[in-house]
Amino acid sequence: MNRFWFFIMALLLLVATSAQAVTLTGEAYALTREDARQQALSALSESVMVEVKSVFESEQTSDGYLDATKKMRSVSELPLLGVDYTVIDKKDEYFCTVMLNGDKSLKLYSAEIKKLASDIESLNKKQLSQKNNKSQRHKTLNLLLTDLEQYNKHQTVARFLGGEVATPVSVKMADVRSELLSIEAAAPSVDIAAKVLTRDLPVHQYAVQAAMPEGAKRATKLSRLLKDNIERHLKTKQDVMEGEYQLKGSYEILKDGVSVTYRVIDPNGATAATRIAKLSKSAVQNIDYKPASINFDKLLHEGYVVSNDFRASLSTNQGKEGLVFTEGESVELFAKLNAPGYFYVVSHNTTDNMSYMLELNEAQGRRAFLRYVNADEVNRWLSLGEFEVTAPFGTENLQLIASSSDLLGNLPNARFDPELELYVVGAKSTAEAVTKTRGLKPKRKKGVKSSEATLTVTMMAK
Repeated sequence: MNRFWFFIMALLLLVATSAQAVTLTGEAYALTREDARQQALSALSESVMVEVKSVFESEQTSDGYLDATKKMRSVSELPLLGVDYTVIDKKDEYFCTVMLNGDKSLKLYSAEIKKLASDIESLNKKQLSQKNNKSQRHKTLNLLLTDLEQYNKHQTVARFLGGEVATPVSVKMADVRSELLSIEAAAPSVDIAAKVLTRDLPVHQYAVQAAMPEGAKRATKLSRLLKDNIERHLKTKQDVMEGEYQLKGSYEILKDGVSVTYRVIDPNGATAATRIAKLSKSAVQNIDYKPASINFDKLLHEGYVVSNDFRASLSTNQGKEGLVFTEGESVELFAKLNAPGYFYVVSHNTTDNMSYMLELNEAQGRRAFLRYVNADEVNRWLSLGEFEVTAPFGTENLQLIASSSDLLGNLPNARFDPELELYVVGAKSTAEAVTKTRGLKPKRKKGVKSSEATLTVTMMAK
């Protein structure tokens, strides 16, 4: 297992359900009432994200990390309004159920969208009147961009709940970004860009994520450098669960440089602030910044779509996305099902073009690759073990396959490699292994439900 090297970046849950559903629930267990509420909200948010994906294309996000044994906190970027809570005290822990009802919540989303639209138009008029004051205009444009992000998020959920695209705004996010970049000179170094990105941010303790390349699920050397430099200019904590606020980043490759965006996500999932900076072409010429294997990312992450009433999730004690691990660090892997069932995990190493099975228990034979989740373990994060970040360095992609029926007869063929001490899947490439793994899923017959979760992993040297 020492080969399990890490740079954790992204988790996408690829499941779906009927587009006509207007009521969703989330459930969770925790040691405190508030943690149970937060985790149930996280599960509900995953349901909303799943539903949104099945209805129309939208920005997909992930929650903060969850630990199976410690106090856990999660953050979602999809705003949840009008949620009903039920918390039950079960002696040593709490069980929380949260429900989002479209008939109740849609009115709240419509009111918030109307307010945001009004604020956006006011801020736009203000920034237009500040043409001769670059400093003030820059601040107003940042506020405008933040409100536009919130507006789009609320519109996304409202559309899913059956609402019409109401209260349109005349301002385009792309135009605001362009105006911000035209005011700020291109940064000649990553550190100067980090100063721009952290300038005048709200004073909080942040958990900083690596900036992800647009269209990719794995980070680059530039991702790591941006994260490291930003952390030097902020009050931060490495442990995600101790970070009251998250700072999530992304970047886009331009003809004359790189545009970097960071967003402050508060504990309720709202975008509290947005910052943009541009790196000059010379600033990144000696840095690895171009994403690799985008086709493989699409194959892995745009995978199997199944019923939302059976969901699988993967996470780590350090988060689900935008996190960088280096040599010497360790990471614990967790999985969760929202109903009893079986699952196995395949790791696809795109650096060595190899796929292998993870041993999930000490059972004999192929049963060692399977984990069964019983009724008492449903909606709980289950530890799959702790792994050390070691050389050789590279990128791995975890693929979890789950089913309500026993998967023993559907496991991929694998042979033990004594040199690597791994059970290698028989395939010519990682892409073929992904296809074979998906092809081995049980047929959709009555009473059998299946699900999938993925997690992209890369490790870098110090």
